Amino acid sequence: MQEVSQPANVYWAEVDPTAPNNSHAYSLELVGANKRVLELGPAAGHVTKALVANGCRVVGVEVDADAASLVEPVAERVVVGDLSDPAVVASAIDDERFDVVLGGDVLEHLPDPLRVLRACRGALKPGGYVVLSLPNIAHADVKLQLLAGRFPYRDTGLLDRTHLHFFTLASIQQMLCDAGFLMVDLRRVVMPVFHTELAIDPADVPDDVRALVLADAESETYQFIVRGVVHDGDAEVAGLAGRVLALEHDLDTERTRRDAEREAARNEAADLQARLDESVNSAQGFERQSQEHERQSQEHEGHVKALLSTRSYRLMAPLRAAFHRRS
Repeated sequence: MQEVSQPANVYWAEVDPTAPNNSHAYSLELVGANKRVLELGPAAGHVTKALVANGCRVVGVEVDADAASLVEPVAERVVVGDLSDPAVVASAIDDERFDVVLGGDVLEHLPDPLRVLRACRGALKPGGYVVLSLPNIAHADVKLQLLAGRFPYRDTGLLDRTHLHFFTLASIQQMLCDAGFLMVDLRRVVMPVFHTELAIDPADVPDDVRALVLADAESETYQFIVRGVVHDGDAEVAGLAGRVLALEHDLDTERTRRDAEREAARNEAADLQARLDESVNSAQGFERQSQEHERQSQEHEGHVKALLSTRSYRLMAPLRAAFHRRS
């Protein structure tokens, strides 16, 4: 298949399947390899390209005809149309159906994401699942902006001006449930407070306000990447899935804590090494100075010995003796 060249598109991003803390990498992991994928809103095709490289066959549904033309050389097929139109989603479904429906940062742009998700349920083969990536409106930086009376829309990010819906973890779980899915996998892209595109100055936030905002366990979650399977209403299965997700969250929290501790230890070791290097350099500098002084002293001593051995110095001995007697 042909390669997709990098277009001028606000949503284009290079995709590294091995990148840590990255929504594209997490989405690719949850989709898996060698799947038939219905991709909702592939935009310029950056994720499509990565899916195909992973052995997947992709059918895309894209509202932008120019973007769709960039995806067509890579995808199996591209349907041009608005996802909000049930007929458009239906036209993407064929007899083979799909292993996975992927919605990467797209549902938040739709007027009725629940209706689209329900339509996608009918696109799946038995055992199929959805993978969704959605921004977290409950991130600490958004809360701090709201506390300051601001809601600064931007071209991309948490407050993208084209977002029509905003999600928290609870509302994502509820939407999946209402669409007939059960969340069975959850990944988080973590962005520390004060480090998002909202650019909040830490100096403007009192310590007690910061502590209150950070008390929420999801306060530094930037995006949720979830996998949902078709749910048949079995309460026991739902309970088991909930316990698994809770355990995964505990593991993620512990992993994050240990990563932070390792990073702090690395920084401390680097600081100690820098101080040691500085001390060594100072000691080496002092040693060089001492060696230079010793060299100068020896050179001076050599000059004195040379002077004492001259005939003129010996001839002046009577005069020096007379001078010392008079003094």
